[in-house]
Amino acid sequence: MGLVDDSVLRGLPADGAAGADEVLYRNDRTLITRRLVPGSSGACEPSGAGVIIKRALGAEALRRGRHEAAILERLAQVDGVVKLVQPLANADTQPDTQPNTLVMRDDGGVSLAKLIQRTPLSLPEVVGFGCALAEILANVHRAGVVHKDINPSNVLVSGPLHQPTLIDFSISSSAAEERPGFTHQSHIAGTLAYMSPEQTGRTGRAVDSRADLYSLGVTLYELATGRKPFASDDLLELVHDHLVQVPSAPAVVKPEIPQIFSDLIMRLLEKEPDHRYQSAHGLALDLARVQEALRKGDSAPFVLGEQDFALRLTPPSRLIGRDAEIGMLQASMHGAIEGTGSCLLVGGAPGVGKTALVNELRPMVTARRGWFVSGKFDQYRQDAPAASLEALRALGRLLLAEPEDQLAKHRERILKGLGSNVGFGPSLLPEFLLLLGKHPHVTVDDPREAEARMIQSTLDVLRGIACPERPVVMVYDDVQWAPRITLRFIDAIVTASDRIPGLLVVVAYRSNEVDAAHALSVLMTRWKELGMAPPQVLLNNLPPADASTLIGHMLRLPRQAAGELAAALHDRAEGNPYDTVELINALRQDELLVARHGAWEWDALALRRYVGESSVVDLLGRRVAKLPGPAKALLDVMACLGGEVQPDTLALASGSSADELRQHLAPSLEDGLLVTEQGNETLLRFRHDR
Repeated sequence: MGLVDDSVLRGLPADGAAGADEVLYRNDRTLITRRLVPGSSGACEPSGAGVIIKRALGAEALRRGRHEAAILERLAQVDGVVKLVQPLANADTQPDTQPNTLVMRDDGGVSLAKLIQRTPLSLPEVVGFGCALAEILANVHRAGVVHKDINPSNVLVSGPLHQPTLIDFSISSSAAEERPGFTHQSHIAGTLAYMSPEQTGRTGRAVDSRADLYSLGVTLYELATGRKPFASDDLLELVHDHLVQVPSAPAVVKPEIPQIFSDLIMRLLEKEPDHRYQSAHGLALDLARVQEALRKGDSAPFVLGEQDFALRLTPPSRLIGRDAEIGMLQASMHGAIEGTGSCLLVGGAPGVGKTALVNELRPMVTARRGWFVSGKFDQYRQDAPAASLEALRALGRLLLAEPEDQLAKHRERILKGLGSNVGFGPSLLPEFLLLLGKHPHVTVDDPREAEARMIQSTLDVLRGIACPERPVVMVYDDVQWAPRITLRFIDAIVTASDRIPGLLVVVAYRSNEVDAAHALSVLMTRWKELGMAPPQVLLNNLPPADASTLIGHMLRLPRQAAGELAAALHDRAEGNPYDTVELINALRQDELLVARHGAWEWDALALRRYVGESSVVDLLGRRVAKLPGPAKALLDVMACLGGEVQPDTLALASGSSADELRQHLAPSLEDGLLVTEQGNETLLRFRHDR
């Protein structure tokens, strides 16, 4: 499928002519049609000799069309992926192109969803099909692409052997990691019934290639049992099921399913990414063994995942050594709902895991059908209250996605609470203008009075939204760089005589940058003197035993081997979780840590010499130095913009076209130096501020 100009489409039969377009799929964002190619005699060729035309419609159709075409060009040499008819057209040099229209080769396949409605696959066919699809997915992942929407509707089946072809890469990503935002359940990109827990944005975990393996597991479960593991018309209930419910094992649903195949599917459906298969290649090897066992009638079990090694190592999805701190989060959440507490402080040095800890609140608030919003302050823009507005606007977007009857109730409560402050402060933000309507603009000449009213109006808005039945967690990150008005707002939350039941404000900060003279320290001293100090979590580096456990989980090492490796890394990482993960990946990239014959191998002396010569910052510097020149230049521009930016802004600041930006970003995204955060808008961030 390629972005094409009108001449390509004019060469095909038009609607209403012989062989008119057959509409295969239509919604408000996409139109997909099948069109037959004229034969040499002018007549249309038999079915299967033609093209599939996909038009992106609606908002951002141009961007979405370009994105999918670029992904498909990247996968042009991968067998089992739908093929472009021609290369991506460049709208910058070919102004007559239709960059929202993609043209794919039509191999006459039928969607897996339609196939299984007509004729369920036999067990050997399911296993063989799964093996073939896993091999395709392994090659897609090796090419640096995560599909993010594996489901029966996005797999075409052709031929008597049911050969699969993967289609629809509209939301696919080439980033090593992607962080989904906490969006309204109706706005989550992808097919929710097949979606991994982390892809919902409710776990705080990054999305990587293992999300595709979960979705493949749901697909195999459905093929094997005839039903999905979870099915509900309530989207929030479906999200909750993916997060916490364990489905009945396939062998329980259908006893004729071999136990080893049932166990394999359940391994794919693990909630925590590090408990699943780590690679599609490892999965394909095990499926091939199951296929061979079925052929021979052999029911002997074998150890799953012996040859399963991730393409890129990631930290454990469950926090190591933070049980007490997670308990404090749970207590604070309970206190906010009960109306006995409304603030939590989280401090620690860079890389110690503050963000990962705070993200543990996401599933907690989801379980109560609540909302999680956040804002991150910028070291180089400390006078701008951008993070405060970012969190409020995110809350406004969640409100606007609600059904109209719920929206009306929120509107009434917020307007009643604002009173004379309507038309001032948060009510002037775009999302709240849509929600509340336009009101006469209120002006205040006295700066002190304006600030006080701004704080009060923000409290009034939050009082109209948060409630015990739908709690709101609002996170302010990097508060060591927050402006004065934000600190005054936090002070108002902590010292308020009338709490807002259901509201929890989390204040995360770098403790090493908040000395006794810092405004936040002054506030904390004052709160303590007043007897109103909120709970405080101070994170330290992991002790040696926990650092060893972290490494053991990452590499699936025995305790003794993990302890030896942790000891070798301690002089540099010192138990800092981020530094430990970066060191492990650097060792693997530089081939001092090698997977052979189902186990990790390393030379202890060479490893100690390597670690002793470099700090983690040095290792990151080496990774940057290996990037192509344009990629490095783009990182320089990003750093000047504060390390967090929308792609359009970065393109403008760097003087890049959309296509150039995508090409120059690719190496940094694939390396994991940059991550994308997906929500109502896409943001590019450095993986860590350092």
